[in-house]
Amino acid sequence: MTKTYNRSRKLKPTKSNRSLSEWAIIFLNENSEYASSSILNDFRKLGHSQRPELEKCAVHVLADQRLRRNEKLRSGAVRLIVALLPKTFPVLEKLLSDSSMSLWYEVHFTVFSALDRGDLSKADQRHVLTLVERYLRNAKSESGFAAWKAGDILGDEWYAPETIQILERLLSSARYVVGRNAALHGIQHAMNKATLSEKEHLLSLVRQAASEDQSAKVRDYAAYTLTDGGCSRSRTA
Repeated sequence: MTKTYNRSRKLKPTKSNRSLSEWAIIFLNENSEYASSSILNDFRKLGHSQRPELEKCAVHVLADQRLRRNEKLRSGAVRLIVALLPKTFPVLEKLLSDSSMSLWYEVHFTVFSALDRGDLSKADQRHVLTLVERYLRNAKSESGFAAWKAGDILGDEWYAPETIQILERLLSSARYVVGRNAALHGIQHAMNKATLSEKEHLLSLVRQAASEDQSAKVRDYAAYTLTDGGCSRSRTA
């Protein structure tokens, strides 16, 4: 059965949302905390004319400074865009490349929180990993823990041999301290999942960062990681 959101439900009109359909705003608000699979299930129940309208609404919310301040609306818009991958990759890439809009770090953190490897094809997973690596290679700011969350994806939630390779590259190639520390954070998580030989390799990378990185902040954080700091649990059986 096709699901149609109630168009009679009233929201207080504002200058920013007057041009948006009330049912679309309600959909985004009600799906602000759900996983992509749940959002996609509701999306597919919408009428065919409603689907593109809802997608445009999500893009509009994130482009509008006033609407973007609404946490539930912002989160619902981001989560819908993630749920509609791979179609929305161009929108996602634009969002992740923008660190000038207000609350950009909240948008980025929500993107990384919403990404679920199981929802994507192998090819789309590789595309996401390319975007995450590019993001951390150029990340400048710690705001909103967005870079930290990207490190979580690589070392924990999406842990795999290819994500370890990405962390290894970022530890030496990320342009700024934030990106290299995020790579260390990801490695902390990865060591909880790695085999003994993989742990030794990761530890060798951390030791190298602790002694050779050009930034004292990175060296200190690497040294902290070596003493079981942060997210790394005991390495003994």
